[in-house]
Amino acid sequence: MEKKIKVEDEIKFRELLKNPVRLFGWFFPYFLLILLMAGIYFGHNLITISFNEQPVGVKDSSIVKKEIVQTKGGIMPAVDLNKVKSPSEEMLAHGKELYDANCQSCHGAEGRGDGPAGAALNPKPRNFHQKDGWTNGRTIDMMYKTLQEGIIQNGMAAYEYLPPEDRFAIIHYIRTFAEFPPVTDEELKNIDLLYNVTAGVEIPNKIPVSKAIDILTEENQTLLERTSSIVKRIEDDKTSNSTANMIIQYTFDLNKLVYAFLSDGNITYEKFKAIKDNYPVSVGLKPGIEKLREDDLKNIYDYLISINR
Repeated sequence: MEKKIKVEDEIKFRELLKNPVRLFGWFFPYFLLILLMAGIYFGHNLITISFNEQPVGVKDSSIVKKEIVQTKGGIMPAVDLNKVKSPSEEMLAHGKELYDANCQSCHGAEGRGDGPAGAALNPKPRNFHQKDGWTNGRTIDMMYKTLQEGIIQNGMAAYEYLPPEDRFAIIHYIRTFAEFPPVTDEELKNIDLLYNVTAGVEIPNKIPVSKAIDILTEENQTLLERTSSIVKRIEDDKTSNSTANMIIQYTFDLNKLVYAFLSDGNITYEKFKAIKDNYPVSVGLKPGIEKLREDDLKNIYDYLISINR
């Protein structure tokens, strides 16, 4: 009996070897079962799986305010390009001071791009000893362009706030790290053509953002108080002054009309007519005002000008 079973098993095994595709017959039921179970799992957990999570500790950039240091404006002196072409020892010494204060933290003391502040940057800060891979190039006009405009995509800030002479001093000090292309008159001419360094640069005054907000808030508050006062006066005049009564009749928002006159400060009669004809609602006027007679419109304008003074 056992011998007969072994013979039958051997026959079945040989048949499987001759036709191995039959082995896959058992694979498909298991495969379908696995798919069914996976479908049920994902169906029950769809909301949880598709939920987007934000890492804890990420700052909302919309509430981050970058403060500006208050500085007095002035005129940056004109640059003598002849001195730029042949830098003095004094210029190089000044360039080193500026480099140490502004560049060393990223580019390193010897300009190899190994400063501590540049360790986490990607791409890494420029290694001034390498000749290849410069975004703007190694000529003096391209190096000046980099300091003037920055390379935002590489994390390189612009140094347009530095006087042109200081930027040239930094560039010449950097050029002491390795062999750079010689300075040519054409390159200096390009710099002057683009940035007008030989004519001097006017720098505006700067105040902190918080102070600017306080000033604007105070000015706006004063404007709102004046608006409220003038509106009250027009409403008080409506019984005794036909023009004041006409203004109220042709406005749906008297505050908006008065505020527009106060905030502009220079609304001419022609401009007032254009506003009346094209977008009266924007200053609180009713659409029907375009049918008003010319002399009545002029009386309204003159009244608003006189009462706003």
